[in-house]
Amino acid sequence: MRIADRSTRLAVTGLGIRCAIGKNQEEVWAAIIASRDGIAKLDMFPGESFPTDIAAQAELERFVPAGFSRSEAKRLSRTDLFAIVAAAECWSRANAKGRPVAPERVAVSSGTSTGGLLEGEEFFMRRERFGARRAAASTVLQQPTSAPSDSVARHLGLGGGVFSNATACASGGAAIGFAADLIRSGQAAAAIAGGSDALCRLTYSGFNVLQAVDPKPCRPFDVARQGITLGEGAAYLMIERWDDAVARGAEILAELCGYGASCDASHPTAPAEDGRGARAAMLGAIGDGGADGMPIDYVNAHGTGTLLNDSAETRAIIGAVGNDVPVSSTKSYFGHTLGAAGGLEAVIAVLALRHQVAPPTLRLESPAGDCTLDYIPSTPRPLAMERVLSNTFGFGGSNVSLLFRAV
Repeated sequence: MRIADRSTRLAVTGLGIRCAIGKNQEEVWAAIIASRDGIAKLDMFPGESFPTDIAAQAELERFVPAGFSRSEAKRLSRTDLFAIVAAAECWSRANAKGRPVAPERVAVSSGTSTGGLLEGEEFFMRRERFGARRAAASTVLQQPTSAPSDSVARHLGLGGGVFSNATACASGGAAIGFAADLIRSGQAAAAIAGGSDALCRLTYSGFNVLQAVDPKPCRPFDVARQGITLGEGAAYLMIERWDDAVARGAEILAELCGYGASCDASHPTAPAEDGRGARAAMLGAIGDGGADGMPIDYVNAHGTGTLLNDSAETRAIIGAVGNDVPVSSTKSYFGHTLGAAGGLEAVIAVLALRHQVAPPTLRLESPAGDCTLDYIPSTPRPLAMERVLSNTFGFGGSNVSLLFRAV
């Protein structure tokens, strides 16, 4: 890869999001302001039972996206369709003002953890129940984790290259950081970057086996927290060179100042308890953005609701930016969306900057003794914000932090 020019400023000029609390950014932000979550009884897998029965499912209509025939659209996974609708909103918003972006040099950088695993499950279940003749092998073609990026590029006609990241729950954040380097190094003029993931049986049962799912809606940082609530959806940002955005008369929503990535190198599933990897990612984002010694006004935390994650992240935030920064977990609204989480929470961070309102952590009643920060409970907080961090961490100790600045 070519060397990235760190002096290149990056503008965020478009946002797109689809999750359990809304079909677009206006609906999502309205739910944030109303403190309304999207967690309900899971009904995706009728006739099957799990130790828990709630999730944050997102509405998704079956449709034929532009660039696909009807038969081809049937081979798009639920994860692909989430990616397409969120990326299409992002692309449309980015081109709503000023001269349109030339699509031939726009890259797609997408993160996912499961890809089309849901459709792979359905293929094998159908094969078991009805025999090989009744199970279409083409269904399995929906499974690769590269498919969401490919599908977005084809739907929007973007020719700047497709890139896919699968670093567990850090995937969406890592995809945004990678897109930043693509632009800074001159390999792409702009990028649609974020993540997409759909609920599937393996994910839901797997996290239940790990005893990591709260039987009630998740309560990040609370003394009574018992684990995550799983969710699904997709979100993307349009990122381009600042000078290009200005030249074409685009509306600049925020500046992506920097990102940091690290690995705990500690455990397959649990974070390092001292938070060293997460702290390194945050300090990396701050340093990359030239913000050493400058105040961070808000942190959109990874905040899963598990005992280990919340306490480790608290230590990491204190070590990176101090004790006084306001923090919240928006997973309390739309669940843990796995590979899409970095995309969703980056979009929320930009919306918070735009509105100068920090989202709350829902259902936080009594912070745990090892969770000692200002977690903004229950209701949104008007807050003067210039720089915010968005954290996304994953299994294997993968950590990504993104630094955004208000315009």
